[in-house]
Amino acid sequence: MRVLDVFQLLSDPSRRHLLEALRDGERSVNDLVDTTQMSQPAVSKQLRLLKDSGMVTLRRSGRQHLYSIRGAPFREVSEWLGFYEQFWRDGLARMDQILGAEAPRRRNRNR
Repeated sequence: MRVLDVFQLLSDPSRRHLLEALRDGERSVNDLVDTTQMSQPAVSKQLRLLKDSGMVTLRRSGRQHLYSIRGAPFREVSEWLGFYEQFWRDGLARMDQILGAEAPRRRNRNR
């Protein structure tokens, strides 16, 4: 799954709410309906999209459909964002160096 696909899926508040409900472990569709206050058809539709994307998995236990989060797509996004996190850290560190070098000059000018 592409990182941008993950962001597109996460852009929908109802899908984020379902993922939040699944954070603590496997849950049934009925449990997710109760937890999210969404209708059963809406929960099923969003879960189908999340399952098709590979973000959640489905396990059938008798008549129950149990969903859980699949970590791989989130790990890919985390790694992708890690580059930008380092980019900003490096940029802020350079800015601190520049401002630190400028501070003595400003103090001398103000005297």
